[in-house]
Amino acid sequence: MTEIVLAHQVDLKTWRQAARHYALAGTPPEALSWRVAQSSEDAQQIFQAASAEQTDPNAVLHLPRRLVEWILLALQASSPERFDALYRLVFRVVQDHLDLTTALDDPDVRAVVGLVEVVKAETERFRLEFARVFADPAQTVWSATPTAYVVEGNAAYCMARYARPWEIRTAYRSMKWDGKALWFGAGGAKVTAERQGGWQQAGQGMWQDWPRTVLVPDSAEVETTTTLDALAAEAMDCRSCTLWRPAARTVFGEGAATARVMLVGEQPGDQEDQAGRPFVGPAGQVLERALEEAGLSRSTVYVTNAVKHFRFIWRNGRRLHQKPEQDSVQACQMWLDAERRLIQPSLIVMMGVTAAQSLLHRPVTISRERSRIFPLGEGSQGLVTVHPSYLLRLPSEADKQREYARFVEDLRQVKAFMDSLA
Repeated sequence: MTEIVLAHQVDLKTWRQAARHYALAGTPPEALSWRVAQSSEDAQQIFQAASAEQTDPNAVLHLPRRLVEWILLALQASSPERFDALYRLVFRVVQDHLDLTTALDDPDVRAVVGLVEVVKAETERFRLEFARVFADPAQTVWSATPTAYVVEGNAAYCMARYARPWEIRTAYRSMKWDGKALWFGAGGAKVTAERQGGWQQAGQGMWQDWPRTVLVPDSAEVETTTTLDALAAEAMDCRSCTLWRPAARTVFGEGAATARVMLVGEQPGDQEDQAGRPFVGPAGQVLERALEEAGLSRSTVYVTNAVKHFRFIWRNGRRLHQKPEQDSVQACQMWLDAERRLIQPSLIVMMGVTAAQSLLHRPVTISRERSRIFPLGEGSQGLVTVHPSYLLRLPSEADKQREYARFVEDLRQVKAFMDSLA
């Protein structure tokens, strides 16, 4: 029997390399055994040895997309039999031409699908807990207890959800983001020693490849999500338009779920895309100052954008804002609708044309619609005003002061309306 040793619990590179080699060679599952290295020193040696294994570079292993998705998830399960179960399915697809679309009752298929469902559930729980813990800016370390090997697979989600540095410690793995690079270290009792010099940067050594979990939500899931935290977690993997590719991350809304006022802008800018928070750049500073002068506080409102990804063009080494196209606005409509459904604001302030058109579903001229409160439907009132970035683009200081004063007056209407409800 041939023994295959993986460098770590989610060593996708070694597992995939071995599975490809042996499946193409026709090696039956019962001729292989799989295990994980017991020490980091052994893992490094195993990784180097596995990397040196020669396979015909022209040989291609064709697998159905569904099976590839199952592999990436099931590899994170806690069951030690997962490696063999996955290889058995790969072998049968390659050698026996098993059709996964018609073999859902097959015992091997059911076993793998069961692992996939367990990992999905644990991933959702892990993501929500991560967001809850690090919602406190003072929190920098989380001692987590996942029931599956999901830490590494959620690295991209974690970096997107909170751009600031953080560290996760579990019994089997530690992972940290220093704001610029991702690092992996040992878990459990070895954590302290690892922090002194045992960290290894992602992409180096044995951390060449591991499953990257992407749970792309569909509209039905979004429409039935019951909390803002869960909605934000789903949005991190949004692929509804092409803006997710160049942007650093989804920038979701923030604020209290009980906020009576919802402020909607156009899209995140460069600084928001880097920080992962809406309205933290120059326009956000103008907004916060205007809210304060109007007697409101950002801490009591919910702030979001009609489009959740940053659209930009590179020019002279800088990312310059580009107005989002209509297909992106339409793709993001489900997120804005879900935010509105969960918050149920009494008043929605539409800042700029994109926000107004997204909510009113018709062409909008700001000068004609501005500065009046009107019924918006679904129990909400609406008010249209300018986007704070408009104030920054005005050519003269006199124009800026005049238009800023009008903006503050619009927000004072918001304050008066809310006071009348109270």
